[in-house]
Amino acid sequence: MTRKEKREQEKGTNYFFEFIKIKKHFFKEFTDRLKNIKDPRNQSYITYGPEIILFTMLLKNMADLKSMRSMSNSFNKDECIENIRKVLGLEVLEELPHYDTINDFLTGLELSELENIRTYMIKELLKKRCFEDYRIEGKYWGVIFDGTGLYSFDQKHCEHCLKREYTNKETGETKIIYMHHVLEAKLVVGDMVFSIGTEFIENENEEATKQDCEIKAFYRLAEKIKQTYKRLPICILGDSLYACEPVFSRCDQYDWKYIFRFKEGRIKSIAEEFNAIKEIEEGKEQDLFWVNDIAYNNRTLNLIEAKIDTEDGKSKQYLFITNIKVTKRNAERLIAAGRSRWKIENQGFNNQKNIRYHIEHANSHNYTAMKNHYLLTQIADILVQLYENGSKILRELKKAAKEISSNLLEAIRTRTLTDEDIALLAKPIQIRFT
Repeated sequence: MTRKEKREQEKGTNYFFEFIKIKKHFFKEFTDRLKNIKDPRNQSYITYGPEIILFTMLLKNMADLKSMRSMSNSFNKDECIENIRKVLGLEVLEELPHYDTINDFLTGLELSELENIRTYMIKELLKKRCFEDYRIEGKYWGVIFDGTGLYSFDQKHCEHCLKREYTNKETGETKIIYMHHVLEAKLVVGDMVFSIGTEFIENENEEATKQDCEIKAFYRLAEKIKQTYKRLPICILGDSLYACEPVFSRCDQYDWKYIFRFKEGRIKSIAEEFNAIKEIEEGKEQDLFWVNDIAYNNRTLNLIEAKIDTEDGKSKQYLFITNIKVTKRNAERLIAAGRSRWKIENQGFNNQKNIRYHIEHANSHNYTAMKNHYLLTQIADILVQLYENGSKILRELKKAAKEISSNLLEAIRTRTLTDEDIALLAKPIQIRFT
């Protein structure tokens, strides 16, 4: 498509309207859910309802605005205020909330309120049945678990900080870094990864004798997900950290499947048996090799190894451990599912840190508000991915993430939704993901 053809195709397109259409299609009760959030503030002094504060923050994240101050400056337009008023169905909205007002609200807001919004969204998506083709083995929903760092400080931020000590090899000087980390569980459907659970990796208090860690956070998060999605058939995807007895036991208890990257040093007995069987088959040149029913404690496990050609013309060896029986028919599919764990790094954390959202930027110094900012980012990310992959014009124009956010911001600031636009939102639309 030439540049001129792109310009012609974009003429008359209101990207904010395109986004609202998709939000309305998937989440008809979204605005009502925001309105019904339990407001922690004194009701006598409220100017802005929860839906105004939260929707403004979601747009801030989607528009790739790094700071609260830049949000206030960018949204200080009559057109922007009017667009938000119309989308939220308000009779009057003269100004948008100041960022201090927003942070005060998020400081008192229970995390469960935003978690409930996210759960509503994920359950609505599952009900739509438009992602059925992405199930592993036609049955299991792939859920990736992985942790990442969010914020770091030279001085202690709060009693929940993790801390790490560094020693300068040249000077011998010791320095302590204080950190906040998070564990995410993300539903993987094609090239999209949707947050379905979050557990903050944090010390209970400053007297804690042992620091919190990713595996401890996994137990807490796994329990939450099981309680929230009781009957959902899940297959966990993760790196080699998760290939251990406590995780296997938890998956057995919840009747979950799993595919984890496996390193030989993780469980020596399993690695030795796999290599011994592999040596027997050494004479055969194979890019794909597997061994089923390796005994480990009170269960049997299966290992599958694949040699994959990389884009630079080289090849890389992948080894996975799973409780799904490996066969000639499903071997390549299981390898593909195991490798999709990288999507939480690329489409997930890397995108949220370096391309859009800036999750390492603390929008507040209050720890509860910081957590709520993070949860709002995960909700915004679900909306953005549906918008990027569900909008026909965005798929055709193949815009980059930064440009998509820029176009959305421009539309919010300069193109007021008409009454005709609002009326059109009531009409059903069809969305296809390719």
